[in-house]
Amino acid sequence: MPYKKPTLTETYAELHLAPDTLTESRFFEVVPKLKELGFSEVEFATVGLSLDIKQGRPSPRQVQRVRCWKPGRTELVQVGEDLLICNLTGQYPGWDAFVTLFHISLGALRAGLGTPDIQSLNLTTIDTFQVPKEGFTLGEYLAVGGRILSNWYEGCRQSLDLDMGHGLLESDGQNRQVHVSARAVDDPVQVTIRAQFHDKVQRLGDLEALLSQLHAESNQTFEDLITDRLRNEVMGGRAD
Repeated sequence: MPYKKPTLTETYAELHLAPDTLTESRFFEVVPKLKELGFSEVEFATVGLSLDIKQGRPSPRQVQRVRCWKPGRTELVQVGEDLLICNLTGQYPGWDAFVTLFHISLGALRAGLGTPDIQSLNLTTIDTFQVPKEGFTLGEYLAVGGRILSNWYEGCRQSLDLDMGHGLLESDGQNRQVHVSARAVDDPVQVTIRAQFHDKVQRLGDLEALLSQLHAESNQTFEDLITDRLRNEVMGGRAD
């Protein structure tokens, strides 16, 4: 974000592959490529359950994921079933740093699998900021009555959770989601904006252009959600 004091941000992109392209048995065709690129801290995680059909009956199975961190643990690539995720965590270093991570992750995927069938790209940003509890109302910091949020929330002082979305990936080719939460129990109040932009990939050669397009839409959505008070008081105004 082009601000003097950017919010605490997590940014990640998910590359969803065609079914059975990246099975658990093929994880270590990709992981060594990541280790060669400096993602040397490798750990395993169970992220849920899946139902496999065996002899006509559903059988639960743990879903595994391999997490590959760079030292410092602000850059992460996760290898899952038909899924590759690249993450930036902590103080946001800027979009160029994320694009570099994306290219590294994509390069490792291609080095391990050849030319995989990437079916969709999902870009998610999570922005968290804190504001004083005294005098807090949501409308002071978020643009209620604007393009996204209803003015019904303008004077809200309580904790809240808002979930909005439109589009089905399978039929519409895209899905958009915005989740807003505020926790007004303690001082300061913590507000989190989680926004997701998920598109089908039409041509593999357009992957980088699609990432740039989703990023532009993500930036515009964030700007449409926040007020000048948040921009100036919390984020210190624009850096340029």
